[in-house]
Amino acid sequence: MTSRKQRSQVLLRGEEGMALSVGVVLGIAVDLAGQVNAKREVADVAAQAARSAAQRLDPGTYLAEHGDLEVAAIQAKAAAVEHLKASGMTGTARIDGGADVVVDVHTLYRPLFLSALGVGAFEVTGTARVRIVRVLDGEEHP
Repeated sequence: MTSRKQRSQVLLRGEEGMALSVGVVLGIAVDLAGQVNAKREVADVAAQAARSAAQRLDPGTYLAEHGDLEVAAIQAKAAAVEHLKASGMTGTARIDGGADVVVDVHTLYRPLFLSALGVGAFEVTGTARVRIVRVLDGEEHP
């Protein structure tokens, strides 16, 4: 027969195991939510940087009455990279076809709880594309 002391020790170990399991599950949930938030933040920063870059229009195409608008490439790329630096992230900007700005953003997410289990930081990326168009009365015009 097992004594009361032995049964209470077994129950205590079971409770400790349950508490540890709940702690691990909560830690995973917190870190996964943090990762989702980091992905959302990277996407937002990419979109903001692309919009900032897209505002740097080539004056020659902006002042022309007809034709496609184009981005001043050097100024646009610099504006996007500056926005990324101000946000504490890194990335690149490129101009596609003269009127599309594409920004790729990279940052690291460091787990809060899973780092105690040896899970290190991992890269989170996001991309945004902005197209420059001329609009008059709500309609796109060349």
